[in-house]
Amino acid sequence: MRARLLVIFSGICFGTTGTAQALGPKGASSLTIGAARLLVGSLLLIAIAAFESKPQKAQIHEVRKRAWLLAGLSMTFYQITFFAGVRATGVAVGTVVALGSAPALTGILSWIFTKHRPTQSWFVATAIAVVGVAIIATAGNESKANPLGVLLALGAGLSYAIFAIVSKDILHSGISTEKAMARIFAIGAVPLLPILFFGDARWIFSQRGMVLALWLGLVPTALAYLAYGAGLRHIQANEATTLTLAEPITATILGTLVVHQHPATMAWVGVGLIFVGLIALKVRNDQVPDYRSFPA
Repeated sequence: MRARLLVIFSGICFGTTGTAQALGPKGASSLTIGAARLLVGSLLLIAIAAFESKPQKAQIHEVRKRAWLLAGLSMTFYQITFFAGVRATGVAVGTVVALGSAPALTGILSWIFTKHRPTQSWFVATAIAVVGVAIIATAGNESKANPLGVLLALGAGLSYAIFAIVSKDILHSGISTEKAMARIFAIGAVPLLPILFFGDARWIFSQRGMVLALWLGLVPTALAYLAYGAGLRHIQANEATTLTLAEPITATILGTLVVHQHPATMAWVGVGLIFVGLIALKVRNDQVPDYRSFPA
């Protein structure tokens, strides 16, 4: 129960991301926001890991380099696609599509790379969730839903699914959550550094910009992923993904109450269908794909 509560808490933290972006500096680009979030978050995680003194059952070098690289780069692409998707299609729709697609994409990756055919229950649940996503994407609403934004959000869902699968295996090696997340996010931050140096990142030096960067680095990154990793260590990745439904629920509420982006009635129907579909995705005895099943 403690592990599940930790993952739910992480989902609530994740749900503040889109609203924080909407309240940030108007001139901030999606790429620089994602880069700043990962940089600040990785520095905070590194600082936390430096003070972590728990005994290690495994050393970092015992985990294959491919796993670290895959987990880190999945975070890189998640930042890029998520923020661009939210910017293009709105807080509620962007976040719901991104997280709502992750469980289905996790199942697809499992089927392709491990040859493990999903159960009939998985097919039914995924069909319900896909219908929900389609309704949200096509419903007329004030959140400017558009095909490009939905596609970017789906890219974020794919990146998130890869991160969950690979991180689960890394944590199973015995490495502490603090050290694992610090290393993954440090790797993920490196490819985005040129964006901060060569892009227009002047917004960071404004009052709103500094608050945005600190919030994104601390709450939906460092704090959220420490809680997520601690919970993921004790439960299956598909269950953890289902529990993070707290994210789109939080984002939809915040998007409506704080940012005043009000989805149309049919969009709320789509949210409900996704919720039903993702709950149904929690099937007993689902096996978590091993990162060693992914191609080199």
